[in-house]
Formats: sequence, structure tokens, C-alpha cells
Amino acid sequence: MKTPRGGTRPRVGELFELAEAVGLFYGTKGVDPAIEEFRDIAQDYRRLTKAEGQVAWLTYVLRLLLACPLLLQRPSGLEWVTDDLQWALRHRKLRPDVNRDFWEAVKKVRGLLPRGRPGDKARDFFRYEVVLNLMYPVTTDDERGLVRTKKRVNKTKAVTELADIETQWFGRRPTLREIWRSLQRVDDYVGTLQAQLEIARTNMAVRVRKPRSR
Repeated sequence: MKTPRGGTRPRVGELFELAEAVGLFYGTKGVDPAIEEFRDIAQDYRRLTKAEGQVAWLTYVLRLLLACPLLLQRPSGLEWVTDDLQWALRHRKLRPDVNRDFWEAVKKVRGLLPRGRPGDKARDFFRYEVVLNLMYPVTTDDERGLVRTKKRVNKTKAVTELADIETQWFGRRPTLREIWRSLQRVDDYVGTLQAQLEIARTNMAVRVRKPRSR
């Protein structure tokens, strides 16, 4: 696909895989070039979808937020995602066309959700992200924005803490083996996301080395 800049960008499905990867690896070592590439790609697709119409644009914004909930915390350079969502939520009360297109976008996003056992996948990713945040909590730095802190506990301790959390929240204590299996399933999928990050890093390196045309 060609963007307004004329460069080749990933297919839309790959873009949302990259969004998931950014959400999972944000603040970790070596991910900054991929995040910079993601910012540029996401902006390019925003321009394309806005040109296609309000439904396409709102569908895109909602899919980005589902793929990368971290965007709700407004990381630097990506604040426009929540700005777009807030615009839609404000104006759908005032403009019938916005309200109609917003719900059409919601309908489209629902239709794009994966079939099968989404509850199990959601549980696996919930466990993965909680364990990650227990090990490396996210905090706000005045200069750098959202950053992950140094390691607080090891993975085994984090899994035990997660079991305690689930017991408190859901009234059922999972076995540690259940949690480890969830983490393994996500790790397998993360391998795919890491490949997307590597592609993004490579793309950014090529763009940096490419001489500017005079």
C-alpha cells in the first residue's frame, strides 16, 4: 500500500499487529525506533481513512484503541488517537450524522473481532499484561512521558501475585500452572509481534540512512 508520502507501508492487518506490539513492549529496551515508525504509519493511515469518510476514520480509531489500550494514556506523538475519540463522543450528542457513523463504526469493529474463544484470549492477555506490569510497573516521567521502571519482582513472584489478584477480583483462585500456560500462549503470539517490531525498526533505519532528495 502506498501512503501519501509515497512509501510502502504494511497492510492494515499488520498495522494492528504492530499496534499490539507497541502496547506490549512500550518502554522496553530497543523499541523506540519501532514506536517512531508506528507513529508515522498510524498518522499516514489516519489521513487515508479520513479521506475515505467518517465511518472509515472512526472504525480505524476504535480498532487502534482495541489493539493498543496504552493509547488511552496518550503517549507522546499519539495523543491524536484519544483526541479523535473524544471529538466523536462529544459531537455524537450534537450531530445525528456523527452519532449514526459512530455506531456504524462500532458495528464494523465488532464484525472484525476474531471468532472462536475471545474470552480465553482476553484472559491470557490480561494475565500477561498484569504479570508484565507487576515486574516492570509503568510510571510517568516529566521528560520522557510513560516509562517502565526497573524490575520490581521476578516472574515467579509476579505469577503468584497475579493468582492472589484473580482470587480477590473473581472469587476463584487459578492454579499457577493455568497462569503459566496462559503466559506461554501469549509468548508464542508475541513472537509474531516481535517480528513486526523488527520490520518497523528496519524500515526506520532505512529511512534514516536514505539521503534526502534535493
